[in-house]
Amino acid sequence: MKKNLLSIIILALLIVNLGMTGFMLLSVMTTNSQTAHLISDIAAALELEANGGSNGGFSGSASGNVAVTDVATFGFTGDEKLTINLKAGADGKSHYMVVEVVFSMNKASADYATLGTEESLASMKELIKSKVTTTLSEYSMEELQSGSVEEAKEKILEGVQEMYNSNFIYDVSFSSVLYN
Repeated sequence: MKKNLLSIIILALLIVNLGMTGFMLLSVMTTNSQTAHLISDIAAALELEANGGSNGGFSGSASGNVAVTDVATFGFTGDEKLTINLKAGADGKSHYMVVEVVFSMNKASADYATLGTEESLASMKELIKSKVTTTLSEYSMEELQSGSVEEAKEKILEGVQEMYNSNFIYDVSFSSVLYN
């Protein structure tokens, strides 16, 4: 008789344990899925911020790595190089910068077919030149020589991407930089 009663108590405890385990599993799984959803939302927001810069997703890194075969360039080189008056420096003198500016475009981007055509680029060239000139003229020669070049490139890139409302232009390079 004691064996039967003990078996019934063990069976009842087993059923209660099984019920509590099921309840815990359901409550933990719903919390876990909500947490996973929250973490994925945060990760997506951080990815946007990491790639987006301050203009909502038009930063150069948004396009990721671009294959060499998918790179096209245009810019102000050779006879078109830019002469830009810089902000007066600490010495109070006005200086200028002569620079060749090259923009790298991603040919694999969906916008390249329409916005990256020779006609489209030619029609926007003066606006792009104005953006480059305006941005670089905000800096003094000392600031550019002491490391603000990358900041200036980023400002130019964000301005041009904002102008096109696209990130098919993903990089800005300076070559043949001369200061006076």
